[in-house]
Amino acid sequence: MKKLSTIFLVIVVVAVAISSCRKYEEGPNISFRSKKARLTNNWRVESAEVNGTEVSQDPYWAKQKHYIYRDGKYIVTIIDPITLEARNVQGTWVLYDHGKKVALTTKNFSGNIDSTNDYNILKLYEKQLWIRNVDNSVEIHFTPFE
Repeated sequence: MKKLSTIFLVIVVVAVAISSCRKYEEGPNISFRSKKARLTNNWRVESAEVNGTEVSQDPYWAKQKHYIYRDGKYIVTIIDPITLEARNVQGTWVLYDHGKKVALTTKNFSGNIDSTNDYNILKLYEKQLWIRNVDNSVEIHFTPFE
């Protein structure tokens, strides 16, 4: 009986330790794919919130496409809401802080000024990516597209 209770106690301690060591706020706890492999995808904005206001129906957000490549390249396609012209913005991405954050560096439309946005990764699955910028003003939920 004592041996059984010891085994039970060890299982409980391990379960609590695993659940408290969650890398991302929303999961996953364990993944067999690397963070880089899960992040690398073609993403579309599923929902976006700016300063507490849902903006995902706004054409600026609704039409965005984010291409994150394994080699560190990043491209975002943005539709100008006034002219409805699509523009590709080139850049790079890098994971840091033990894979808890991602930095997206892009050039402006003229291609000559770098701008870096840092995001906390809230959820990183193969088919879901949730990020929030470090000042908590923008949160974006992505899903893949083909």
